[in-house]
Amino acid sequence: MTDGSASAHASGDRRRTLVAIAIPVAVYLALAGIRVVRNPPPDFDERIFLDVGRHIVDTGLPTRTVASPVPTLFFDHTPLLVYVVAGVIGFGGPTLEIVRLLSLIAGVLTVLVVFRICFEARGVGSAFIAALLLASNPFFARYGWFVRMEVPMCLFMVLGVYLLFRRRALLTGIAIAVAVMLKEVALAFWLVAGVYAVVRDGWRRGALVVLPTVIVFAAWVGYALSIGSAQFLATMNRWLFSAQGANIRDPRLHVGLVAWTRTVVATVLGAPLLAASGAAVAFVIAWKRRIPPITVVPIAYTAIALAASYVIRLKEPRFIIAVVPMLALAIGLAVDWDDVLEALRERLPVRPTVPT
Repeated sequence: MTDGSASAHASGDRRRTLVAIAIPVAVYLALAGIRVVRNPPPDFDERIFLDVGRHIVDTGLPTRTVASPVPTLFFDHTPLLVYVVAGVIGFGGPTLEIVRLLSLIAGVLTVLVVFRICFEARGVGSAFIAALLLASNPFFARYGWFVRMEVPMCLFMVLGVYLLFRRRALLTGIAIAVAVMLKEVALAFWLVAGVYAVVRDGWRRGALVVLPTVIVFAAWVGYALSIGSAQFLATMNRWLFSAQGANIRDPRLHVGLVAWTRTVVATVLGAPLLAASGAAVAFVIAWKRRIPPITVVPIAYTAIALAASYVIRLKEPRFIIAVVPMLALAIGLAVDWDDVLEALRERLPVRPTVPT
């Protein structure tokens, strides 16, 4: 191969990669853009987060007054989001739009990190399919313009997968700690990543993955107890009762298994992810090719999160939103889709050329 042909080949590969990146990002922005254009007023949860953020700025305490008969300390979730909201309020500007924009940016970055993981582990074809499956999921795209923590949490979870893949133990631990402090449901991913790190790299490096979350979570618990132990313990009891299905007036506690399965399949996952999952399983069984070890992390998390959603009585689709990027990652990592496409091209009949 001459220098000129090698340069042309490299240039073609770069263009192919850029197109493979641009399409999923454009699809995600198009779907999320529906809500961006509408820019609806804040919903119930958004008003609570904005209210808590304002009180942090005014008093230094995470106090809630929206839909509360008396001011109460806000311990419903791990606290990072409301402090981000407070920072935006303190900085000034249209807080609602700025925080929603941060969620939109987090969604784009999540798509890009998923692409990067599969690109490094497999190739551009697998990266494109994984990123496109994530970007085209309406449930994930819908929360790209909200004052909520789910999409930023997903970003730091997939970033944790990437850093785990690169064997950057401490950075992995920090990324997971951020995800957990955005929303406590990321603790399931912390468990999976910690076990994987210990098995793969031993106890010392595994500890670097596990300890940051332990430290920051313990610090939050200590701070919460110091400013309002009774309210914090009451909130923890509510967490437990919600998981067990205690007598709390919440329609999400009375969702049947069939209805919940329908929600998971139709609302959270959707037909493209399910079809791609089936295709990936078929190719893995038929081809018996080597699978990158990191693939076990998104698969294990997806299995644990979905199983837990059936055990926990409180049925809330947002609790399993991270299944979407994790399942997309698993599909991209489990199969070398470049090889699949190449094999399909080779089996297609070649049209004979007609002499002129």
